[in-house]
Amino acid sequence: KLFSASVNMTSLLDFFPDAKILYMVRDPLQVIPSGLSLVTGVLDKRFGFWALPEKKRSFYLRRLYKALVELLLRFQADWINGSIDQARVKIVTFDRLMSDFDRLMFEILEFIDIEPDANLKSEIMLTCEKQKQFKSGHSYNLEKFGLNEELIRKDCQVIYQTFLNHESKSNQ
Repeated sequence: KLFSASVNMTSLLDFFPDAKILYMVRDPLQVIPSGLSLVTGVLDKRFGFWALPEKKRSFYLRRLYKALVELLLRFQADWINGSIDQARVKIVTFDRLMSDFDRLMFEILEFIDIEPDANLKSEIMLTCEKQKQFKSGHSYNLEKFGLNEELIRKDCQVIYQTFLNHESKSNQ
């Protein structure tokens, strides 16, 4: 949830020359309303955001939406134009984390050059079973934020094409 890391990946890699980074990619239909909810929740507690006049809320929500989309698009652009050393950054999709946990964990361990011992392998398999049963309690009303699925899919089309191609086809 460190929003700034996505647009500062090259600097982060330069600052930590031995680092390997896992970068989580999640469906924008989940990420964007989650980000909007997080920010507006804090603003509402402190400033009564949802009690503000609709025009002011809409203005702010539009700008925040555009900023969240921009963060996704900048990372994608850096990824495809070669600015990010892909040998040091592994893309991990949230859906795969939930549905293919054990194989993904072993890929990550290989990526970071760690040979798992029997205890770690056992823990991964136990967690794998729990992941398969997990269902998020979060649900978001896009209309609350002045959004709809079609707009998000259109604005984030390159995210689906670059990182979530197989998932976007199955979700449509």
